[in-house]
Amino acid sequence: MYIMFGRFDVVSWLVVMCIGVQISLGDVDFALTSYEVTGPDLVDYRLGEDVIINATVKVKNVGSDDVSSGPTNHFGLRLYFSNNINLEDATLHTPSTGYDVDVDDSDRDKMKGGFPGSTSNPPSPVRQISFSANVTMPFYNCTQYSHLCTKLKIPVANGNDGTDNNFQCLALIAQPPLGAGFRDCRPSSSTLLSPSLYNVMITGLLLPVLLMVV
Repeated sequence: MYIMFGRFDVVSWLVVMCIGVQISLGDVDFALTSYEVTGPDLVDYRLGEDVIINATVKVKNVGSDDVSSGPTNHFGLRLYFSNNINLEDATLHTPSTGYDVDVDDSDRDKMKGGFPGSTSNPPSPVRQISFSANVTMPFYNCTQYSHLCTKLKIPVANGNDGTDNNFQCLALIAQPPLGAGFRDCRPSSSTLLSPSLYNVMITGLLLPVLLMVV
């Protein structure tokens, strides 16, 4: 079977190809350049207890293409407990989709504002965004978590070159601003009554026995 292409079909194909090349060559690269836990002054992530923290991040577009302001956010933010300072190399992080954050009202418009490219004059500004989040040190694998990380969550449709600059992590061995606070895996009086703790203890005690039986 033969398929005949008219002039219009060829032109249409070329237009589609040009658009595709333009999209594939687009250079938008949101980078999270800094991250700091700003409060409270003393933070202890105790086993199974909710902790509300305040933090700030700085974001800029280090790609060459401009990003125009729009009606929706160019990116979101998530928090994770991680066992590696490099979130992409972490073998353990929780929760899987990250903790939600509550961005300050005065900073929400910054997430959908314009981000000029690095070659523009002037280049992309560094935008500081403050937020709060409620995080909980999990019962499982508590002692393995070494960092609290924040990450940019960028919709695929928005485009983003590279992911190695989308996150920053703070160690759980120092109070802010040097770190994210301290990890404390000792159960408190409130968590001693938690069903989640009993599930962990029962699993830890019974699993070796079951393995021996099998």
